Amino acid sequence: MKIWLALVSIALCQAGMFYPEQVHLSWTGHENEMRVTWVTYVSISSKVAYRPILCPNSNGDWTYVKGNYTEFEPGFVRLQYIHQAVISDLNPDCYYEYYVGNGWFWSNKFVFQGRTPDYSAPYNNKEVKMIIFGDWGIGANGQYTKNLLLDEARMKEFLGILHIGDLAYDLHSVGGVVGDMYLNMIQPVVANFAYMTIPGNHEDHDHFNHYRHRFNMPWNSHNEGTGYFFSFDLGPVHFVMINTDLYLLDDQKEEAKIQTEWLKQDLEKANQNRELRPWVIAMSHHPLYCSVNWRKPVEDNGDCLGDPIVLRGELEDLFYKNKVDLFFQAHLHNYERNTAIYQNQTVSDPRDTQNSYYNPKATVYITSGNAGNDEGHNDPVSPTLSKWVRFASEDYGYGRLIAYNATHLYWEQFSAPKLTEIDHLWIIKDK
Repeated sequence: MKIWLALVSIALCQAGMFYPEQVHLSWTGHENEMRVTWVTYVSISSKVAYRPILCPNSNGDWTYVKGNYTEFEPGFVRLQYIHQAVISDLNPDCYYEYYVGNGWFWSNKFVFQGRTPDYSAPYNNKEVKMIIFGDWGIGANGQYTKNLLLDEARMKEFLGILHIGDLAYDLHSVGGVVGDMYLNMIQPVVANFAYMTIPGNHEDHDHFNHYRHRFNMPWNSHNEGTGYFFSFDLGPVHFVMINTDLYLLDDQKEEAKIQTEWLKQDLEKANQNRELRPWVIAMSHHPLYCSVNWRKPVEDNGDCLGDPIVLRGELEDLFYKNKVDLFFQAHLHNYERNTAIYQNQTVSDPRDTQNSYYNPKATVYITSGNAGNDEGHNDPVSPTLSKWVRFASEDYGYGRLIAYNATHLYWEQFSAPKLTEIDHLWIIKDK
């Protein structure tokens, strides 16, 4: 009996190595496409089975797509195989259910919406809802956001997730086991919604090795498939995601120059396209503006003093020249909403209120870096808030952005432990 149980246990363990895990979605650089990424621990074939649901004129037949995989050694002299496949010809008015596997061992069923970024006519300028946050890990603090985001995901109240750096704490830790645990923890959400990421300082280990292997972001002529920086058009918004670590690491200066050149071209093109995409929203991990705690020594304020000065020198004039409406940032483990700022000065409109800004004449900065880090409340709200701050909080949570149309944009920040909205903002443009 004991021998039989041992053989069954071995068989089950071996079978488990075939089953897909860490399933997550991302948009490609082309419209009507969705990329699926997953992991196995045996080198088996990559397949996706999918079909449209809740879709007119659909016969309900399954379509099979062959993918490919790469070998990755995350640590502890162990191998995993990272699979990816692209589902194409999606109908934006449909939902799709899918499985990933090899034909014998399949994942659970997942469902995603067929709407993707679009780059050719006819354009879809309908409203867009996106989840935005930074700094999310597997520890107890991260469970608040996981639970609230799971509830919201069940209601399909958003289209995609934008994670602005610091994933898992850290992807490479314990020989990559922490990265595996993180991607399995968030799978119930990110296997059903596009999960668009950029690296933060916690991803820079071994030249961003784990980040580059585990996440597949849109390719462009400058990023060489690294996923460090990219942009996409969705609804009335042009979204830009960049890697500010490149400007702060001595060994990344050449990559920083490449990113800046790409960013100049991207923003200039977006600015020429404002009639179609009136909102330009950028984001990255490190803040350009956040409140210094002047009650602490200057050397203890690097995250809000030294580094932001460097980044403003690299980026602020570029944002101002190309009229970037909104910049989301993280890294600080708190939440801070600011007014429009240029050269460290508030740029306001006489009609502005606590929760509404009219025709901002410079970029509005919002820090949402407290989805649930592993370091606790180590960045309390500054007791010496800058004059351009309109709301600040230490609550763990995330935000939701709703771009309704060409004139109205809405932002709300949620406290995950309190299960409630704690802040909101309207940005209104009538010209």
